[in-house]
Amino acid sequence: MNNNAIVEVKTLKKIYTQGETETAALKGVSLQIRKGEFTSIMGPSGSGKSTLLHLVGGLDRPTSGSVLIDGQDIVTFSDDSLSAFRRRRLGFIFQF
Repeated sequence: MNNNAIVEVKTLKKIYTQGETETAALKGVSLQIRKGEFTSIMGPSGSGKSTLLHLVGGLDRPTSGSVLIDGQDIVTFSDDSLSAFRRRRLGFIFQF
């Protein structure tokens, strides 16, 4: 990981399943956000913006890939550890 990256997403995939139908919301997304950067996630409705934010914020789990926050892969955390990590380290402002 780049020493300046506070968020690093590697080949993130999220597939939603309903019955026999699978819908890929994210297909191998990778990105880095470095300390001090201002980052904007933009795209048309249904492009996966909210899904990406939920995965980076630890509110959902990816189908595959990794989400590193300060070098810690939150995908590997237990539910209790992830909850504690969110309480101590993450903030999320919902848009209504």
